[in-house]
Amino acid sequence: MSDKLKEIFTKRRTTTRILLYPQYLSEGYIPEKLLFRDREVEEIAGHAADFLFSSIVKNLVIHGPPGVGKTVAVRMLERTYNEVALENEIDSRAIYISAKDLTYRRVLYELASQLGINVNLGMSIADIYDSTIMYMKEKESKYLIIVDEIDKLRKRPGEEPVDNLVYSLSRINERVGKVVVSIFFVTNNARIVERLSAPSFSSLSPIFVYFRNYNTDELYAILKDRVEKAFAPGTVDDAALRLLAALIRRESRDLRWAFLVLREAPNEAENGKITEKSIWRAVEIIERKVLNQVINGLDIDALLLLYALAVLTEKGHAQIDSSTLYLKYKELCDVLGWYPRTMKHTINYIGAKLEAEGLITRKAISRGRYGRTHLFHLEEDPTTVKNITKEIIAGRFNLSATQL
Repeated sequence: MSDKLKEIFTKRRTTTRILLYPQYLSEGYIPEKLLFRDREVEEIAGHAADFLFSSIVKNLVIHGPPGVGKTVAVRMLERTYNEVALENEIDSRAIYISAKDLTYRRVLYELASQLGINVNLGMSIADIYDSTIMYMKEKESKYLIIVDEIDKLRKRPGEEPVDNLVYSLSRINERVGKVVVSIFFVTNNARIVERLSAPSFSSLSPIFVYFRNYNTDELYAILKDRVEKAFAPGTVDDAALRLLAALIRRESRDLRWAFLVLREAPNEAENGKITEKSIWRAVEIIERKVLNQVINGLDIDALLLLYALAVLTEKGHAQIDSSTLYLKYKELCDVLGWYPRTMKHTINYIGAKLEAEGLITRKAISRGRYGRTHLFHLEEDPTTVKNITKEIIAGRFNLSATQL
């Protein structure tokens, strides 16, 4: 055991000699220049400058697929905006809020808190909003409000959080009676804005700025730039970087995923060097970690249905229809003493949840006079899914994995 532990320490020591500055591979790192985004950055900076110097309100919707530089661009803008405002002695400030996993109320609370308003989460939405309006009426300041990841706002029953947030923020100038805010929203999905209610869309009057996907050569150049900053010289093969750039496109991944792989790769280095083999090994480890996180976020019924599908798939069932899958799910419920959901709920709702997570696919087929059914297909390795799911289920029920 002692030798094994020493081996781990030796391996980690080698890692620190390869990856010298891991901060350059973190999501929080904001570069001085965003490669291949000159046009987009100049456009959003131009609109921000119009607001800063001339109080011209232009509300933006910055959109595009994940991992294409949107967040980095607006964080760079926030930093530069505040520096320029200070240099020119203009009473204005850029405020950045990530709306990921926040409720509509919490976004308003975060805004008020950053303004220095005395609010608390026990206050109603109306009170938090009114406190913000009163504060802005009393001040001569103006604010560029940047709200990132609005498509990931948490939705509560009977609430349309994006519509409510857009309407509230875009009406601040009208409520205050003067120009005090310009709003930049950031989203992976522009349709979420296009589906706004007529009053919200009209009040926002958005200008859309699109961030396109990087091509493979651009991805390679960005990875090379980060590697040169983060790693010891000569420790990463060029072929390994080109492989990683190609995998981003082929596997429909993004740069954030690639940076995770690069942070893991030193642990798989050969003779102090990261090779294509190191990248493949790191990808496998990261994929398992990501899969583990996704499965860990599922509720009990979804876990049991996924486990049932993994078991049936591993046993070689060519076509797994709704009835076969539901019977296996019920069998697991009986073993665990868990009250099963109805077949309709399990197949239509829990199945849809697993499909939305990218874990399975379903295909509806007709069986003539016997009605319709679904054929289920597991998108991940069945043994891996079975082992991960079994361990999580056992933990939730305080069992050992051998009892399943």
